[in-house]
Amino acid sequence: MAITMDLEETASDSKLHKESFAKKELRPSSAVSFSKSEHGPETSSSIDQLKQYKSWVSNERWNELKKVADTAMRERKVFMIKGGGFPAVRRALIERGWIEKYESHKVRHPPPNVDPKKVSGKELSKVERMILYKFMEHHSVDFLWTSKRDKYDWLLSNKEVLISRFCRSIFTTKEGLTTSLTQMHWYTEPGVALTKFPRCYNIHNSDSLEEFIDDFRITACISILKWLSNTLQRHNEQDLVKSNGKVPFTCIEFAIARLNEYISFYTHKDIDDIDEQTQHIWEHEWDQFLTHHYLLVHENAKFLEDKNTSIGALELKATKVLAMMTKFWPQIDIDGVFNIWIVKPGNKCRGKGIQLMNNIKDIIGLINIPAQKTRYVVQKYIENPLIIYDTKFDIRQWFLITNCQPLTIWLYKDSYLRFSSQIFSLSNYHESVHLTNNAVQTKYKNNGDRDKALPDENMWDCHTFKAYLRQIGKYEMWDSKIYPGMKQCLIGAMLASQETMDKRQNSFELYGADFMLTDDFTPWLIEINSSPDLAPTTSVTARLCPQCLEDVIKVVLDKRCNPDADTGTFELAYKQVIPKAPAYLGLSLCINGKRIIKKPKERKHEHRSVTPIAPRIPSGDVIPDIDQPIPSEYSGPIITDFLTWLNPYDAIPMNRDGLLLGPKDSLTVRQAVTVLKSSQTLKNCNKRRKTSALSFRTHRGRREKNGESKRRVVPHSCCRPEDNLSNNHNSKYRTESASKADKPKIDRCIPPFKFLLSRPLQETNYCQLKVTF
Repeated sequence: MAITMDLEETASDSKLHKESFAKKELRPSSAVSFSKSEHGPETSSSIDQLKQYKSWVSNERWNELKKVADTAMRERKVFMIKGGGFPAVRRALIERGWIEKYESHKVRHPPPNVDPKKVSGKELSKVERMILYKFMEHHSVDFLWTSKRDKYDWLLSNKEVLISRFCRSIFTTKEGLTTSLTQMHWYTEPGVALTKFPRCYNIHNSDSLEEFIDDFRITACISILKWLSNTLQRHNEQDLVKSNGKVPFTCIEFAIARLNEYISFYTHKDIDDIDEQTQHIWEHEWDQFLTHHYLLVHENAKFLEDKNTSIGALELKATKVLAMMTKFWPQIDIDGVFNIWIVKPGNKCRGKGIQLMNNIKDIIGLINIPAQKTRYVVQKYIENPLIIYDTKFDIRQWFLITNCQPLTIWLYKDSYLRFSSQIFSLSNYHESVHLTNNAVQTKYKNNGDRDKALPDENMWDCHTFKAYLRQIGKYEMWDSKIYPGMKQCLIGAMLASQETMDKRQNSFELYGADFMLTDDFTPWLIEINSSPDLAPTTSVTARLCPQCLEDVIKVVLDKRCNPDADTGTFELAYKQVIPKAPAYLGLSLCINGKRIIKKPKERKHEHRSVTPIAPRIPSGDVIPDIDQPIPSEYSGPIITDFLTWLNPYDAIPMNRDGLLLGPKDSLTVRQAVTVLKSSQTLKNCNKRRKTSALSFRTHRGRREKNGESKRRVVPHSCCRPEDNLSNNHNSKYRTESASKADKPKIDRCIPPFKFLLSRPLQETNYCQLKVTF
């Protein structure tokens, strides 16, 4: 049930609001939710106040207020308007069943010494406001409308609270918008996002200041050539030359040469030029040229007569250079001939501190003031604006952002024009001529020489402007070029600023963008304002502003509950489509490949006929194949075999326990040496395994017996034939004891330096060397 009460604020309300704002109260207790479990029950003072307020209303009204407050808190329909004003928002929310929770400094106590039965009207509404405030004192608001960008960290933690502000909107400052639009080329999409923004520089940065100086000089070169071409179309050559002229023709040649160098740079024709061929331009030469530019363009000076120079030939060169510069200087049309720049404070609004300048020394001198705290931006002034009845104007366009991720932009179809109070002129740099902000123009009276068709309030709505376009035969320009151009400018600017915007889901904000139209009806974005002026200052804003605020509530609340709800005059201009992330395929990831083994190099002195080395036995207890054929007798260099015979265990690879590491086949000495060298590479990579069946250790040829262990030894082909024959008819293996008393047998009949390699043990993959003479 809605409550009928007076919604107007008294003068005392606004006074108290100013006092509380001066104290910078960032966390008003009226908007914070306290739980009884954390802060205890209600204090006795609150109970006493409720008892006092109950005497001012009837029991039926008291119960009615209690029911309304309970219903609003249960359905989460409690709102607060911080900062005062916005009756259209309050009215729209109350019509939808929302209950307002007033700020603590706006709640009025009952007047003393007054009979409660005689109270009515405003006084009674104040009492009911206080009663509702006490009922909802410990309930957090569900909808907060604020006109100030305060630090609402205590509300941002509650993600379900609707807030009419984004914490971060750097594009609402001139400095932030300039920084964001430097990346606009990454987001340009014809027909969707294309922002036309006069080039602007944050000159507090040294790099940007250097870029601005170069831009100013190139623009001066373009301007003086434009001036020459335009002047010769209206005057003769003799009218520009005098015998006592102040400006030589070399200034035109200087400008042409600098523009040719600029074109050569962007066409990459200067890559092969050496330093000697490149002409260096000194600072005093630029200063002299800028002085000549100022004398010709602004003071109507004349050229110094020179019979060897033809103005017509210079004009032909200038026309040719300007035609080529059009490809590399996209904003050549808005530059004009006066080289005017507009200097703005980076973080101020309502036209404060803005100046127009055409001298680079004055611009640099402004930012180099000692103890200067203000940061300035320098923007190229549009010298060819569209004027109506010789008066400059701009367009205020509202747009609403309801989400930053994905980016959702709503554009208001109705807009209004703001006129200047003075006649437009490029020779008069006063703010009343060029700044069309309502806050600036209200300080001046309208010029009496203005056309009577212009409004006294200096405002038109877009429908009146369309009527004017129809009158001049350009009615189709609004729907075909102006409105679509403003939409594309805003979409591009928001895409370029999206990374710096607040990603909070339940936040929205209404912005006001200012556009200028050039003489070809192209809209150019000038700046974007937060908290646009929605006060009914004129008859145009008195009609448009309340309707815009009601339509904001339709988009924010009605559209949220009903996708088919009416959105008023707002239209969905852009909704970002974020592609879904691909499915995670981590379980299907694999690597296919083969191991690459480097082939060992052969020694030059080794014979190619040497028997290849057999592969190593795999790790583990593997029973060797006893039926494998025995290799042929070894025949190699005697010296190498003799050195190996002197210390055979140093030349043959052994494991950590001193046992010989051999392959399945019997190896000769040369093969054992090769095994040693090839195994050194893999020594640090392969893990040496200990076999469980190994029960003895070998150290430099000395073997300690652990229990009664025996081994089998296979005779080599170099053994005596009678020994081989005597053993073959009994068994393939000959068993010998491994005690210290056993001495090697020496055979004097066979050639010396013949060695015997034993087969690997049957229980393990190790082998032992046995030497016989």
